[in-house]
Order: sequence, then structure tokens, then C-alpha cells
Amino acid sequence: MADEGYLWYGAAHTSIGEVPFLDFQSYDPGRYYWAALWFKIFGNTNILTLRIAALLFLWIGLTCALLAVRHVTKSWGYLLIIGTLLMLWVYPRHKMFDISISMIAVYMVILLLDNPKPVRYVYSGIVVGLAAFFGSNHGLYAGVSVALASVYIFFKIDRTNSVKKMGSIGVGILIGYSPMLLMFAFVPGFFKRFVELIIWLFQLGDTNIPLPIPWPWRVDFAHLHTMEIVSGLIVGFLFLLVLLFPAAGAIHSFASKKTNIYLAASAFVGIPYAYVAFSRADLGHLAQGIYPLLLGACFWTLQYFKLSRVKWILCMTVMLVVSFLSIGRVQPLYQQIQAPPNAFVKFTQANNELWIDAYSANLITTVQHIQDEYLKQGESLFIAPHTPTLYPILDLKSPLWDIYLLFPETEDRQHQQIEELKLNNTALVILGDNALDGRDELRFRNTHPILWEYLSNNYEAIAVEALPPNYTVLRTLESTTR
Repeated sequence: MADEGYLWYGAAHTSIGEVPFLDFQSYDPGRYYWAALWFKIFGNTNILTLRIAALLFLWIGLTCALLAVRHVTKSWGYLLIIGTLLMLWVYPRHKMFDISISMIAVYMVILLLDNPKPVRYVYSGIVVGLAAFFGSNHGLYAGVSVALASVYIFFKIDRTNSVKKMGSIGVGILIGYSPMLLMFAFVPGFFKRFVELIIWLFQLGDTNIPLPIPWPWRVDFAHLHTMEIVSGLIVGFLFLLVLLFPAAGAIHSFASKKTNIYLAASAFVGIPYAYVAFSRADLGHLAQGIYPLLLGACFWTLQYFKLSRVKWILCMTVMLVVSFLSIGRVQPLYQQIQAPPNAFVKFTQANNELWIDAYSANLITTVQHIQDEYLKQGESLFIAPHTPTLYPILDLKSPLWDIYLLFPETEDRQHQQIEELKLNNTALVILGDNALDGRDELRFRNTHPILWEYLSNNYEAIAVEALPPNYTVLRTLESTTR
């Protein structure tokens, strides 16, 4: 209802000509134009088409990862097992773009280390530029990875033509980032909005809302069930490995006379991607940052157990079991299988049947009834703060540029939001009062106090029995007195 809806809303509106960043709150534009392309091909903007688009992008990343593994083994059986391991960690599904880019980066760095000629520096720069088009953060991570590889090549492999190589990276970045550069040049207001968002992020001080790191020694042995304890310990040790593997791998690569370039590439990419895991230390972000570690572990087993198929299979079996006991337990299919009766229900959206949790199904159905009963033609509905999925389900445009009101907002921006609500004739509001992460300061009333006060003074509550208790429906006073 939250992050996937954030992507879905933007992709749907990109497909009808709106511009990410400029017309609505968004990630960087690349993933939206990718999804919009497949919306056009399939002729609809429903959630299944979005998931297919993300899955097709994942296929690119997975292909690159397995091509990298093919440099080490020609066994199709080994590739199948490693592919299964990589697929098991694809979570959450709307982050397939981010996961894919990390695998592509590992493959690109391997190619660079294997044959550091200028043309491969160009290719590396293209990957960096394209990564930035899909996410500025990924451009930074890929750039750091290529920079570490370039330093390694200079000191350990080839010191010639350094200026030419750096220039080749620069040319590649310009080529890869050219879609964004063209938008800067030819989409009025786009560059200004991009700069404003960068400044806002710096003022915010973080790109995410952090969580305590679940180190293994923090597992609550006294109150958790055995399986939860085992899962907690595994997750804790994986966070340690995500941090230690790239650091140790990079140090070993620079210090050793003979280096495994596949392990080195995994370590160089793993260093910046460790930040992803720790930026918000939950399983979803661990999954986004773990792929260099997974590939590094696979390269290590293929090297050290190449003479013993039994030992290799045993090691991979352990990795699969560890993965299942950690990320496997939060995957949607496992959640549905383990759920009590009626916890998940079939829900029809745009002629597609989906299995979703009963709470979300009830919320969607109730909001649809609210729309039918209270929203008049020409009026807008404002939904806040964490359920942007409702907009594409209801086939509505947000009256605000903001569609996911997560972070504390400035006074100036809140006054702008109020003006946008007025301009777009916002007559109906569905407002959730959720303490994100159990933190009262992250309730909407505390992150947007001026906007909250405006809504409280200019709208009145409507009683809707089927709505969850932490949600309120508001109707503007002007419309209720007509």
C-alpha cells in the first residue's frame, strides 16, 4: 500500500505524459519510463503489468550476474543453484530495479578488471550514467565501485594511459546519463526541481528513516520463539558480513600479490552497497544491499571447492537454508502459506485477481465506497500519508505534488501544499494517523503540523464504520454546507 504504490502511481502518470520529479514526487526518472514503455506495450497500467516490467528489468540484472558466474563455471547445474539463491533474495518486489543495478555493477567491474582497456572504461561509465538515471544513489554507488576498481588497476595491473582511461569513464557517464541531461535541457523547470530536491535531501540529512541495526547480540532470547531467534541471529550475522566482507575483500585485494578478480569486484561493489543495507536496517534494505556479498560467496565457493562437487553442493545448501530462514520467511508466498485462514483474500483489480491481505482488501473496498458516495465530479480526493497505492486503484490524480508524506516538512512547503489543495478543489480527505516505526514524532500531525491544522479547521469528520480505527474521512466545510 506504500512503496509499491509510490512506484505504480508515478509509472502510470508517466505513461500519460507527466514528468517524474516535475509533476509528482518520485524516484529518478529511469524506472518510470521503463515501466511506462511496458504499459504502452501491454495497453494498460495495472499492477500486474508494473510487476512484469520490474521482473523484466530484474532479468537483465540476473543475466549479468549469471554471465559473471559463467566466467568461473560452465556447469548449468551450478548456475541453476546460484540463480535460485539470487532469486530467493529478490525482496521487496518493487525494488527489483535497485537489486538489478547492483548485479549489473558487479558484472561491469569484473569485465573492467579482466581487461582494463579504454573501451571497457567507456562501458563502465555508461553503466554509471544509466544507473544514475534510474537512481542518483545508484549512480553514486556504481561510480564508487568503478573508482575503486580503477585505483586497483592503477596500482596492481596497469599504470599506463591513466588520463585516457579516466576520460573514457567520463565519456561513458555522459552517454549513460544523456537521457537525464536531455531532460535538463529541454523539459522546462525540470533541472530547477532536481536541484531543489537535492538541496531538500541535504537539509533533511538522510535519504531514509533509520532503524536500529539488528546485530546478533541484540536478539531477544527471552521472549522470542525458537524459529524467530534463529532467524534473528542469521539476519544479524548477515548484517555483519555485508559490512565485513567488502572491507576485508578490498584490503586483501590491494595487499595480495595474486587476487581473485571476481571476489575483488564483489568487494568493490559491496563497499558502497553496504550503505543501502544500513540506511534502514530491515530485511528489505538488507536484500537490496546483499547481492555483492551473495555473488562474492558464490565466487569463493566455486574457487575453493572446485575439486569437490560434494563440498560445493553442501556449502550452497547451507547458503540456501540460511537464506530461507531469513529472507524466505518474509516473502509473500511464504507469508500466504503460513497465514491463518482468511488472512488473505482474492481481490479483483482492473480484471486481475490478486491475493492480498484482508486488512488491505477491506481498506481498499471501504475507500472505493467512500469515493462513490462522497466525491463529486470535479472534486479532488487527498489521501495521506502512507497509502499512495489508493490513487491508481481509484484512478485518481493526487491534488498534491507529494504522494507519500513520510518526512517532516518545512513550514514553507506546508503552506504551498495548502494552496495546492485549494487550487485543485480538494473536497475529500482520507487521513491515516500512523506512528511509523512506533515513533510518535513521525505521525502526520507531527511531520506536517501546519497542514494538519488547516485540515482540522476547514474540514469536518464523516463517520465511516468500516474504515480502520486509525483512519479519518474529512469533508470540506464549504461542501457540507451547500
